[in-house]
Amino acid sequence: MSASSKIPSETVKRRPVEYRAEPVRDDAPISELDAKLLLLGDFAENGTWWTGGQEEVRPSRNPSRRKDDAHSFVTSKSPRIDWGRVMEWYHTVINAAETWPEVYAEMLQLDPSQRLSDSRLQQFETLVIAAQEHIQKVLLKCMEMLLKRPGRVLAEPQDVRFLLLMLVNPLLISGSKSYTGQYHHSNRGKGAATDLDSQSRSSFGRHSGIIKRIFGLLANSSEQCHHHLITWFSRLPEHLFLQTKDLISGFVTYRLNRQSEKKLEPQVDMTGGLIPQMSNSRSGNTPATLHAALEASKSSKKQKQPVEPKRAAYTDDWQIKAAARVMALIFAANSLTHVRRKDRPDGRSHGHLLATSDFYNSLVDCLDFKADFELWESRRGRFAFCQYPFFLSIWAKIQILEFDAKRQMAGKAREAFFDSILSHRNYAQYLVLHVRRDCLVEDSLKKVSEVVGSGSEEIKKGLRIEFQGEEGVDGGGLRKEWFLLLVREVFNPDHGLFVYDEDSRFCYFNSNTFETSDQYFLVGVVLGLAIYNSTILDVALPPFAFRKLLASAPPLAGGAPAHSRPTMNYTLDDLAEFRPALARGLRQLLDFEGDVQSTFCLDFVIDIEKYGTRVRAPLCPGGDTKMVTNANRREYVDLYVRYLLDTSVSRQFEPFKRGFFTVCAGNALTLFRPEEIELLIRGSDEPLDITSLRGVAVYTGWSKGVNPEREPTVQWFWDTFQRASPSGQRRLLSFITGSDRIPAMGAASLVIRINLVGDDEGRFPSARTCFNVLSLYRCASRARLEELLWRAVNESEGFGLK
Repeated sequence: MSASSKIPSETVKRRPVEYRAEPVRDDAPISELDAKLLLLGDFAENGTWWTGGQEEVRPSRNPSRRKDDAHSFVTSKSPRIDWGRVMEWYHTVINAAETWPEVYAEMLQLDPSQRLSDSRLQQFETLVIAAQEHIQKVLLKCMEMLLKRPGRVLAEPQDVRFLLLMLVNPLLISGSKSYTGQYHHSNRGKGAATDLDSQSRSSFGRHSGIIKRIFGLLANSSEQCHHHLITWFSRLPEHLFLQTKDLISGFVTYRLNRQSEKKLEPQVDMTGGLIPQMSNSRSGNTPATLHAALEASKSSKKQKQPVEPKRAAYTDDWQIKAAARVMALIFAANSLTHVRRKDRPDGRSHGHLLATSDFYNSLVDCLDFKADFELWESRRGRFAFCQYPFFLSIWAKIQILEFDAKRQMAGKAREAFFDSILSHRNYAQYLVLHVRRDCLVEDSLKKVSEVVGSGSEEIKKGLRIEFQGEEGVDGGGLRKEWFLLLVREVFNPDHGLFVYDEDSRFCYFNSNTFETSDQYFLVGVVLGLAIYNSTILDVALPPFAFRKLLASAPPLAGGAPAHSRPTMNYTLDDLAEFRPALARGLRQLLDFEGDVQSTFCLDFVIDIEKYGTRVRAPLCPGGDTKMVTNANRREYVDLYVRYLLDTSVSRQFEPFKRGFFTVCAGNALTLFRPEEIELLIRGSDEPLDITSLRGVAVYTGWSKGVNPEREPTVQWFWDTFQRASPSGQRRLLSFITGSDRIPAMGAASLVIRINLVGDDEGRFPSARTCFNVLSLYRCASRARLEELLWRAVNESEGFGLK
């Protein structure tokens, strides 16, 4: 069977107009020049054309043709691409050899005499797979040539449409596979598939020329294109969305590995002090000024020339910067999940398609993120990952936050030291609060209000707690206990500052409280102090409250991160987090198919229960005369939700916000997402992983040559910890560490130290919560250990028993 017999007639008719029939020109275009020649002029690899600094060069075109192209066939919601057909086309081209057995079977049905032996079939398959490999290379080469010369500046949304088609090419993905054949081929039999598999680890290296140009063009397209791209990405099929995110993340990892191989030597001015510094004006250049300049240059020779500090190589890598910009578009699209959300039985909805942790890059955590943070704050124009904080894990962000807090604390301590020397007065390096345990809330709020009201920044000093009548020295444990007890009292419903919902078990601001705004201001200060002093709190605020808090943050003092500040629209999803039963009722109102006005008889007024009485509050001007109908019920629900979550609590939330940002006004806090802030403040409330806690535990005081993990006392302790109820586990964890919650970085980051203090003398186990140390006595039986341990846990308070 000849190949030409299978070619359609349409293809035969088009052959005379193939581009290969054009005469060869002597002036080859730049895209056909040798790549090494392009590198000589710093044009292809690191030229400013790809990084957005190019001048707009319009090719000579027919004006009428350009005018016709101005009509856009894309919309803000869709690029008009059938992704199913696109992926089908890619599969057909990449696996071009996949259909040869079917063609061979059809040929045998027509003419059985053309049956080939197995050896001939194997040879034929080898040729077919080699041709398939050639087609793949041609496809990649065509993409590269088109990306080198796109033909126009990508200013309109329809101009970047072809980049999306290239972005989903399966050949760009690491580990991509294609048809391998039915026979085992010893030489070239595995064809392109074997070549792809063997080089899957270096896929980004082999195709970096294509990937970097796609990212460069997308990143430096117009602002209008970016807005369209965010919406287009949000409507991608889920597997393509995940594939695109993994492609960008893998390319960033590849570039970081490449940059880590480079060494940037510090730059030293070799001519420093050798050339006299003269003014540019000729009138001012006199013999006297020349003599003064020469003397200055002589003295500067004796001084040590300043050396530019070392900087990371990735800060000047435009490819990483372009990939980060595209990832910022993907991250923004991940928040637009309106097309993917599905209602849950409890009235809540699914969150983002991908969790924030899915965007973390583990290799970024290995960088000097403290220097990266300082570079970002300096706003020197270089790339910094802090501008794109979704790459940073919560561990790295916490490290940056602690670094920023310690830096401010050290600055305040240094100021206090010099002030004490200059003024001959004693200035405390720490903020010490003396409180009574039985008047904890009153004393604490009074002391904090005195510090904040003084107008100084004493609140940013390191915090130390002293309980009156107790001999404990605060090394961190007393501070954790103070936070725990204070927050437990402040958020107590009986206190009246917050109200609770029994279904969600969350609390929110009490709009009908009799407490003054100063109380909420001081509560905000306490929460800020907890973050500032790296202490987790059991605060039962709903998740949307943390998004509301970040959305109201003051303007940044340094550079702005790439992810936008969260916005608050106050949807039913937010209300469902706090009051799920009410949210379900409002959703039923929206889904009701009958006549809303005659059935429910509602007006634009909300009924509020205020200390046993019903109070009617209008949702809009004239709300008491405006009836809810099928046409305006969406407006009614939106106003209802906004009133409950925003308007009615503005008097309480505003001072709370001011108090919080009085302490946490640094740039480090802007790196966190709302869900990360919630995890940072509350810690993790997931069930305790006793196995992980046991795996990272440290043992001290045991004899040399003895394995503490095999000691009966240690085994009995961990068994008791494991078999305890969830509430008992929380109490035991609080007894050891001062907090009943796991840090945001997980149980593996909480190191418990078990110290042996001797044989059983009838004394209770003790804990040093400052250092997470539990001191045990070697007991004779499990029952004896459990009796002493649980009595110590349940009856202890502070530095003694109740």
